[in-house]
Amino acid sequence: MKLPLILSLLFIFGMSCSENNQQQIYEINSPASDNSSLSHLFTDNTGTVFMSWVEEKENIAQLKYATLKDDAWSAPETIAQDSTWFLNWADYPSIIAQNGNPVAAHWLNKTPGGTYSYEVNISAFDENWSPEITPHNDGTPSEHGFVSMTPASDSSFIAIWLDGRNTAGMDHHEYADLSKAMTLRGAILNQDAKILETFLIDENVCDCCNTSITKTEKGFIATYRDRTAGEVRDIYVTSFSDGKWSQPKPVYADNWEIAACPVNGPAIDAHGNTVAVAWFTGAEGKPHVQLAISDDYGQNFNSPISLDTENPIGRVDLNMTKDKIWVSWLSPANDGAQLNIRSYSHEGEKRSSASIQNLSKSRNSGFPQISVLGDGLIVAYTDVSGKKPTVKTLVLN
Repeated sequence: MKLPLILSLLFIFGMSCSENNQQQIYEINSPASDNSSLSHLFTDNTGTVFMSWVEEKENIAQLKYATLKDDAWSAPETIAQDSTWFLNWADYPSIIAQNGNPVAAHWLNKTPGGTYSYEVNISAFDENWSPEITPHNDGTPSEHGFVSMTPASDSSFIAIWLDGRNTAGMDHHEYADLSKAMTLRGAILNQDAKILETFLIDENVCDCCNTSITKTEKGFIATYRDRTAGEVRDIYVTSFSDGKWSQPKPVYADNWEIAACPVNGPAIDAHGNTVAVAWFTGAEGKPHVQLAISDDYGQNFNSPISLDTENPIGRVDLNMTKDKIWVSWLSPANDGAQLNIRSYSHEGEKRSSASIQNLSKSRNSGFPQISVLGDGLIVAYTDVSGKKPTVKTLVLN
């Protein structure tokens, strides 16, 4: 059911910079019930939108998903459930899809060894969900998470994740020792969730920022927050083609020196030869959100477009179509936050803007999600204004 705009104080309109027409935002009934959170959106090659989320009932967490058609979500289906999962506001499960069907989903499962000892679980879909597998085999009591996945072919997919095997047993005073830093690793898996190949992508990366990966006509390109010996933590990209990863390099030299993880990773997408990356930085003590565009498959990026310099929160997301780049991020508003949404041409010309009001800036609200829906967007976020958190979904036309 569409909610009349005049009855909702949640939303405001954005005016198109090029066409001078209004963009409509309206809420649609969410498939998620009360006590739901950690939503993730994915639009596949057929234009079908998939959403995964977690519902908690007593001590059991359930990973569910639904698909969207004609502004109505399908009945939710359960992918997996257990009482042993590691649930974190920033390190949320995900689902990917292709040809109108799910391809794979992931979640995190606690392991013996401490509060932050957990592993990645992945289940693949081929008529049914496969038993979960772990794409890393180090067996260390350490952190493994911040997974990004995307289809590789009709019968395989690629996953990357932050892997803390080198941090196991590390004392606090050893944090500056980069031989014990977080690593970025990856794997290619098939529809049976069998591991075909594994990779070490980067030996020194930021500890707990989101990763992001997308497919291009020349392979794959991933983005993440790097870490140098001088504790500079800028956004890097690396490409995968012909069976190997390229030397990682910065999207832009923000030179953000911070001896801790900001828990605020980048987002990437591609269409044709165009690749776009959005990210948050606090370089020079000035928080801001930026967008950089490449017209050569991510080999080189233009100087970034500054999206917000008014002390933004970050938590960015980004999607692309054949003629637009959609980007979103959170910024403070009154006592809470607002979700800013803008579209740009592939050349970086601003097309439109909109915002969604009265969101929470707390960690419990997580990372708002956007994904392409026809010529517009589907938006998902966690509403924490009630007694229990609830995933809400909106459509931007």
